[in-house]
Amino acid sequence: MFNTIKIITLKNVCRGLLLTTLFLCVSNAQAVTSNDYYQAGLKLYNTKDYDKAILYFGAAVKLDPQNAPAYQGRGNCYYAKGLYANALTDYKQVQHLRPSPQIDAFVAKVQTKVSSEQQIASATNANMVASSEYQEILKKGQGEFQAKQYSAAIQDFEKALHQNHSDFTLYYYMGLTYKLLGDMKDAVVALGIANQKKPTPQIAAYVKDLRAKLSQDDRDWADEQLSASAGGKEVNLHTKPANATDFVLRLEPGFVFPNIPDFNTEGNNGVTYATNQGSASYNAAIPNLSAFLGIEPVVNLEPDIELGFLVAAIPIGTMSENYSNGGQTQSYTFGVTAFELGLNLRWVIGEGPVKFFVGAGPMLTPISISYTATANQVPLTGNFISWGFGGQAQLGIDIHVDNNVSFGPFVSLQAVSANNFTGNVTDNTNNINTTGTLYTLSNGQWPTIVPVTAGQTVPSGATPTTIDLSGVVPGFHLSMFF
Repeated sequence: MFNTIKIITLKNVCRGLLLTTLFLCVSNAQAVTSNDYYQAGLKLYNTKDYDKAILYFGAAVKLDPQNAPAYQGRGNCYYAKGLYANALTDYKQVQHLRPSPQIDAFVAKVQTKVSSEQQIASATNANMVASSEYQEILKKGQGEFQAKQYSAAIQDFEKALHQNHSDFTLYYYMGLTYKLLGDMKDAVVALGIANQKKPTPQIAAYVKDLRAKLSQDDRDWADEQLSASAGGKEVNLHTKPANATDFVLRLEPGFVFPNIPDFNTEGNNGVTYATNQGSASYNAAIPNLSAFLGIEPVVNLEPDIELGFLVAAIPIGTMSENYSNGGQTQSYTFGVTAFELGLNLRWVIGEGPVKFFVGAGPMLTPISISYTATANQVPLTGNFISWGFGGQAQLGIDIHVDNNVSFGPFVSLQAVSANNFTGNVTDNTNNINTTGTLYTLSNGQWPTIVPVTAGQTVPSGATPTTIDLSGVVPGFHLSMFF
């Protein structure tokens, strides 16, 4: 019995001690206030243990969301750590709970720091994006350079230059690419700037050699650019942005071999007619070669695609014939002039100073014939015109002397002819003005080419007179770039 009582008493004592301990813990827990945490945080703040102080100030405002000093203490910790955005949040709480001019001024000061941080962060992010984009463009240009696609490469290098004006590698590749494209003055500048950024005897010697090949004007320009670069100024290489349009003016002199079978028939029939007359005489001159005088404004749609508007004059010349038999004389002249108006779409092939091009396009050709028929000194005159429509294809070589001038041979194959020449006819014998159309008679009649005026019946078997300018046109171009 005694033992049982002793065990029960011991259990009661233990239970009492446990309850007392729990009570004391609960009592102590309830005794810790928001101000207690604030005071502990303040001591930690004064010892510059900001991280622990932030925890205590946080506990203080959790117990009492109206504890303005705790917000200020935590804000001070954040401010000391340079976390201005976090500090601003707490200071705004203080401003809300205990407004004053002093806190207003301080909040404005911190707000300025936060705004500055945000701007710097934004600029840093933009620079990181720009740097990434720059590296991609540079890498793409280098790949095109290795593949010998120099026109495409220089476009990417010039785009990269808008983002970075300090990269030796960029200027080095730009200089080599300009040189391979035949743009020597920009090659000198780009390689010269590369040498300024990372001097080497090899690049310096190469720049000196290229500079010696420039004209005096280009040499002076290159020297000015290099001097500006050495003075810390940005230099915009190439005379225009990479995506700008180049304009070209091409002068295209050449030769045409006119195909005029009706005039040949006229001459052959004249010889036969005179021979049949016995004592009659006949002579004729028929043009078989004509100048081609072309001028072509051109716009570059792409680095290797051109669109030109061709305007050309072709003074074919005059067919003349004279017949005499006794006291009778007859003479006929046909002065022929043609013009060509056409579009020419070219594809430029190759890299470097020597390139090839192929082109093609439609063509509209007005042709005029000035006609005179004189019998015993009484003339019959007429001016006739017709329009031909066709096309042409072209092959040529483009040899660049420098960045602004190129030249080279070309050959065109054109297909265009015109008939139904209609115009005014003046009969000076009878003082009659009327309209008429030139026809070529059949069955060996002479004169073979005659005007059939309004009211007259077209002779049987006659066909409209035709002039055919189809064939090969060899020439030479001189091109000036703007």
